[in-house]
Amino acid sequence: MKRFIIAFLTSVLISGPALAFTSDSGTFSALEYVADTQITAPNGAALALCHETRDLRILGYTVSSDIQGYVLALDNCTGVAERPFSPQQMETAQSLNLIAADLPREARNGLQRTIQNYGIWVALCLALFAVIWRRVKSLLGLDPTSPMRKKATQRIVTAMCYMGKCDGIVASREISLITQAASRLTRQDIPSTDVVRIADHIDMDLTPQDYLDFGKGLRDSEKDAMMRGVFFVGLASGRVIPQEYSFLTNLAHGIGMPGEDFRRVMNLALEDLDIYQPNL
Repeated sequence: MKRFIIAFLTSVLISGPALAFTSDSGTFSALEYVADTQITAPNGAALALCHETRDLRILGYTVSSDIQGYVLALDNCTGVAERPFSPQQMETAQSLNLIAADLPREARNGLQRTIQNYGIWVALCLALFAVIWRRVKSLLGLDPTSPMRKKATQRIVTAMCYMGKCDGIVASREISLITQAASRLTRQDIPSTDVVRIADHIDMDLTPQDYLDFGKGLRDSEKDAMMRGVFFVGLASGRVIPQEYSFLTNLAHGIGMPGEDFRRVMNLALEDLDIYQPNL
C-alpha cells in the first residue's frame, strides 16, 4: 500500500506543472545523530554514530523517514558519512567500549518512527475511503437523509414548475407551495427566487424528447421524488385539469415509470397533502 501511494504521489509530482515540482520534493538520504563514539577518523577527529535514513519529502515536508543502517560521520552527523558501520562492527565496537553498550546492534525503525511513517498513509487512506464511501452512498441513494444531487434537485423543481403552469400561470401561492415541497423532497434549501426564475422561462410546448430528458441520469428514488412533487402540485388545488393530467402521464412515460409505481407515488403525494396541507 505504501509503495503504491508513493508511486502515485511521485507520478503526480512529475506530471504536474513545473513550478509545483521543486528540489525539495522526492527521496533523499540524510543522517541522524545517535551517539558519540571513541572511534576516530584518520585525522584524529572523533566520529559520531549516525542513522542513515531515506526520507520522502514533498515540497520540503518529510512524509516518511526509514532507517537504512548505521554510519560514522564527523561534526555530530551534520556533514556526510565517513563510512558505513555494519552490525558486526557495532558489536565489536561495543565489546571494546568504543560505543555505548545499550544501543541496538542493528539499526532499524522503532515503534514511534513506524507509527509516524505509516500514520499519515493510514490517515490518507481513511480519508480517501470516507470520500469514496460518501460518493458511493450518494450515487446509490443509500443515505435517505442526505441532500439530493444538484442535478436531480434542478429537474424536480423544473418539473413542479411545469405542473404549476399547466393552468396558464404559476401564481404566488404556487411559488410558495413548490418552494416548500421541493425543499422537503430534495432536502435542499431552495430559495423562492430560483422557483420564480424557472417558472418565468417555461415553454409548455414540450416534445417527447423533453419528457425523456427529465429522467435522464436520475436514480429511481429521484424519479419517485419528481413524480411525488408533481402530483403534490397538481392535487393541491383539489382537482387535476386535463392539461395537468396530460403532463403527468407524459412525464411518467418519459422517465420510464410503470403504472404500479405511478399509483404508488400518487398515494404518497395524497399522504403528503394530509400532512402538509396547502393553502391555495
